[in-house]
Amino acid sequence: MNIALTGSSGLIGSRLLSDFKNMGHDVLCISSSESCPEEKIFLYEELQSNKIDFEADFLIHLATINSNLDESEIPLEISLIEKVINSMQSLNCKNLIFFSTTKVYGDNTFEQHIIDENFPKNPKCFYGEAKAKCEEILLNSALENKFNSLILRLPPILINHSKSNLGKLFQLVERGLPIPSFRLGDSNQRSFLSYNLLTCFLGEVLSKKDLFSSNILNLSDKDPISTNGLLKRFGKSINKKPRIIYLPNFFFKVMMRVNRLQLILRKLFGNFHLSTSKLRDAYKLPKYF
Repeated sequence: MNIALTGSSGLIGSRLLSDFKNMGHDVLCISSSESCPEEKIFLYEELQSNKIDFEADFLIHLATINSNLDESEIPLEISLIEKVINSMQSLNCKNLIFFSTTKVYGDNTFEQHIIDENFPKNPKCFYGEAKAKCEEILLNSALENKFNSLILRLPPILINHSKSNLGKLFQLVERGLPIPSFRLGDSNQRSFLSYNLLTCFLGEVLSKKDLFSSNILNLSDKDPISTNGLLKRFGKSINKKPRIIYLPNFFFKVMMRVNRLQLILRKLFGNFHLSTSKLRDAYKLPKYF
């Protein structure tokens, strides 16, 4: 299988690049800043010159400007998806997989909702706003230019890396440091995506050799997990019990009166429960996912 991949130098992309090669796929990397033909790394401009002898069965777009966009960077994110779409013709590619984000739905909330693909889009950050606009551009272009697109709305991916917020939590558990928390963190429901499920799903998609036309899917682990449950999961993976220190609930009520602290509490102890029933109806995944 021939795969064109953007974002191959990033945290997730570099792992996927290695895994795709181990699966026996031939991978061409598309970069905004680096050209190295010997390593099959090409600039968007080089692809559009039609001088690259590579036909892609799939183009997988996971590159982003960054996940903490400011408002001025939204046009750059949109420009990136436009470059990707323009590369489809030169690669003679009919299948595009776009890594979007669940932030198009909004942020964590203390309310209980199960969020499916029909849930209203209401991004609260510039990153979510940019990805929502990219989705619209992609859907319209796929219809106009007659190629298949699959938009994956992804929650945080469970990878232990020092640069990620989840990686920083993992490090607290690993070091045995006390972690202040609240009882609410035992019962809130947050969806995450394990890297193993991501690769399993992509393997299933690639094996089908084509995509359902213009489809949007939530992709996450089957069951949500609480914040404290996530810390315990991290600890279990390294045979170490996390030192969770439960603070009195009245501290939570006091902190909620301060806007900045309220945002932090919502992020840590709010709910974001994704429904993946549409995905599981469309693709045969192992039962344990």
